[in-house]
Amino acid sequence: MVSETKYIRKKTSAAVSDSVQESVDESESGDDNVAGAVEGNYEELGTIGTVPGSSSKMRLSLPTVARECDRHGVSDRCAASIISAVLQDVGIINEQDSSMVVDKNKVRRERVKARRQLSSKRDSAFRGLYFDGRKDRTLTQVKTGKKYYRRTVSEEHIVIVEEPNSEYVGHITTKHGDSKSIQQGIIAFFEKNDITTDAVMVIGCDGTNVNTGALGGVIRLMEEHLNRPLQWLICLLHANELPLRHLFSKLDGATQGPKGFSGIIRRALMTCELLPVVKFEPIILENCPILDVEVSTDQQYLYEMCHAISDGTCSPDLAARRPGPVVHSRWLTTANRILRLYVSSDGPSDNLKILVTFIMKVYCPVWFHVKTEPSCAEGSKHLWRMIKFSRYLAPDLRVIVDKVIHRNGYYGHSENILLCMLSDERPHIRELAFRRIMAARKETESNATTTVRRFRVPELNFEADDYTELVDWQSIDRSSPPVMKDLSDSEIITFVKNKATDKVDYPRFPCHTQGTERCIKLVTQASAAVCGEERRDGFIHARLHSRKIMKTFNHKAEFKFQ
Repeated sequence: MVSETKYIRKKTSAAVSDSVQESVDESESGDDNVAGAVEGNYEELGTIGTVPGSSSKMRLSLPTVARECDRHGVSDRCAASIISAVLQDVGIINEQDSSMVVDKNKVRRERVKARRQLSSKRDSAFRGLYFDGRKDRTLTQVKTGKKYYRRTVSEEHIVIVEEPNSEYVGHITTKHGDSKSIQQGIIAFFEKNDITTDAVMVIGCDGTNVNTGALGGVIRLMEEHLNRPLQWLICLLHANELPLRHLFSKLDGATQGPKGFSGIIRRALMTCELLPVVKFEPIILENCPILDVEVSTDQQYLYEMCHAISDGTCSPDLAARRPGPVVHSRWLTTANRILRLYVSSDGPSDNLKILVTFIMKVYCPVWFHVKTEPSCAEGSKHLWRMIKFSRYLAPDLRVIVDKVIHRNGYYGHSENILLCMLSDERPHIRELAFRRIMAARKETESNATTTVRRFRVPELNFEADDYTELVDWQSIDRSSPPVMKDLSDSEIITFVKNKATDKVDYPRFPCHTQGTERCIKLVTQASAAVCGEERRDGFIHARLHSRKIMKTFNHKAEFKFQ
C-alpha cells in the first residue's frame, strides 16, 4: 500500500509565495524546481500507512557532505539518494526507524548554509592583489509570468586573488570589460566585504592594454585611487607566448577566428597527433633548467617533447599522448603541436624548422625558468634571458620579436630591476641596488608633487650582457620599488655601511598569474552550476576548502577527517 502524507501550511498564502521565491533563488542544482521549493514550505504532521518514526525530521548538520557535493558536482537528488542508501547499509536506517533519511531539500539547505559560512571567512587585508577575467556562459534565473526558468547568458567575470599564496578572494560581474568598470568593481568589492587596501603593495595581471595602459589602464586607475604607486608584476608566461605568436603569424599567416587557421602549418596542426613518427633531425635544447616543480599535463608534454627532439628520438608512448587543444588563447598547446608535427615530418619546411628552433632555444627555456624560479625577484632575469636567447634569429625575424618583447618589457622598469638586484647572489650588486634606492627616494622627496609616478616601459638594451644593464640608468627615471615601502631609510643606510651579504627579506610574489588562472577555471565551473554571484562564490569556496583538507582520496591512507 502506498503511504500517504498529510501536510498543513506553515505560513499564509502571501508568506508562502515569498518563501517559495526565496527557495527557488537558493536552489543550487538542476534537480531542484519550484515544486520542490513549495514542498519544503510545508510541515509534516504525520503519515498514513508509514513505519514508526518516519515522521521525525533529520536535524543533524551535514557540512562535510555539502562541501563534497560541491567539490564533485553531485546534484542534491543524487547526494540524498546515496547518503540514505549508505545509512541503510550500515543499519542506521531500517524499517523500524527511518528518521535519518535525507531528502534533496535537506542537502540543498546544507549546501546553501555551508557556502555562506565559507564565503564569510575572508582576510580583512592583503598585500598582493592579482586579478584576471574572462567571459563565461553563466546560468541565471529568469521570471516569466509566475514561473522561473533557467537560462544561459554570457557574463564578464573578474577574479580577485591574494598573493603570494594564491588564495581565492572572490569575483565580480561587470557589465562592460573596460578598465574603468573593472577598477570600480574591484573597489566596490573591497568596500562591500570590509577589505582594507592599506596593505596592498603589488598588483598582478596579464599584459593586455585594458590592464596596463599608462593613462587609463586598471592598474593606473587603482594607483590613482590609492594615491600611491604599486609594484607592477605582469605575467611573464603571457609575455613569453607573444613572441612565438607574432613569429608564427609572420611565417604562416594570420589567424581566422578563435580556432580558425589559414596557413599550411596551422592546418596541419589540427591532426598532427594522428601522424606516425619519422626520423627527424635533432635540434639541441639549450639553457633549459631541470624541472623540479609540479606542472600541468600540457607543460610536462612540452618538457618531454623538447628533450625528445634534442635527443633525436620520440618514444611511442610520448607520440601517443595528446598535445592539447588548438586554441589561440593557449599557445602552450600550440607549441606542443608544432613539436609533434615536426617529429612526424619527413621533409619539414623551412618555416616549420624556424618555429621549432625558436621553441627549443627561447620559448621552452624561458617558460621553465619562470616555472622553476617564479619569484618576482627573478622577473628581470627572465626578461633578460628572453632577449639573450633570441639573439640567434635572423635580423628580419629579430625585429619582430624585439618589438613584442619591448612592448611587454615591464620587468625592465627600474623598480623591478632594483627588486631583482636586491636578491642577487653578488654582494656588490645588492649594495648598488640599495644606493640607487636611496637616490631614488631622495629624488622623490625633492619633487613637491602629489601625483603618482607614471609607469612606462623604458627603452631596453637588447645587447645587454647582464640584466642590470637592461636600461641606461643615467637617462631613465628611477623610483624605489613599492614592495620595499616598509624598509626605512635607516635600515637601508645600515645595510650599505655594513656591506651586509645577506639577501633582503621581502614577500616573494609570483611573476606569473597561473594561480589566478586556476581560480578563473573555478569561476567558469561555478557559472555553469549555480545562479548568482554570491552562490557562485560559496560554491568555489566549498570546493577549495574541500581540496585543501583532502587533495586526493584513492585509498584509505589518503582520507583526512574534515
